Amino acid sequence: MIRVIIVDDQEIVREGLKMILSLHDEIEVIGEASNGRELLKLLETHTPNVILMDIRMPVMDGIEATKIVKVTYPKIKIVILTTFNEDEYIFEVLKDGADGYILKDSDSQEIVNSIKTAYADQILLNPKVTIKVINLLNSIEDKKKAKANNSEGKRLINSLTQREKEVTSHILQGKSNKSIAEAMYVTEGTVKNYVSKILEKLQLKNRSELILFLQKYGE
Repeated sequence: MIRVIIVDDQEIVREGLKMILSLHDEIEVIGEASNGRELLKLLETHTPNVILMDIRMPVMDGIEATKIVKVTYPKIKIVILTTFNEDEYIFEVLKDGADGYILKDSDSQEIVNSIKTAYADQILLNPKVTIKVINLLNSIEDKKKAKANNSEGKRLINSLTQREKEVTSHILQGKSNKSIAEAMYVTEGTVKNYVSKILEKLQLKNRSELILFLQKYGE
């Protein structure tokens, strides 16, 4: 059973999501909150596997809430609920460790898939929004020439060993550590060590940043 908490300041959105998720026996909505502060209070007594998190909310928005949850409860997965005009916010929450994002007008199957994907330690990025986020990343990095120029990104990619590049290839396919381990005939712990080493070499914080980096600088 995948335990889910829904966080959105609009009650009609929360009710709609609860109705969709109630049709799936493998998912249980164990709580809801209208802002980040309510969520943090709820997490004192409830332990979800996945949080569906809105970005724009009063009192405490989804950006700040994501940052706190990822530090305090690192095992909890967070899927961001977003609209097309929230590019810069999406970039921020991905940097803080969000495990994926979906558009609020996504169909029910995509919403369910996003929850299952995050729960399985994979990441689901809406392709249309991903392009906008990458464009935003390009714009930001263009202003920071030392970190932004393409040759530096390529140099960091080339610093990876062949085995590490094989791991990044699997990550780009959205595979979990367990799936990567099976494909490479190694233990899951070995894969985790590879991922940690890759993040260190590329000077990145988490898997979300890694995917964006690979999409920009990878072959």
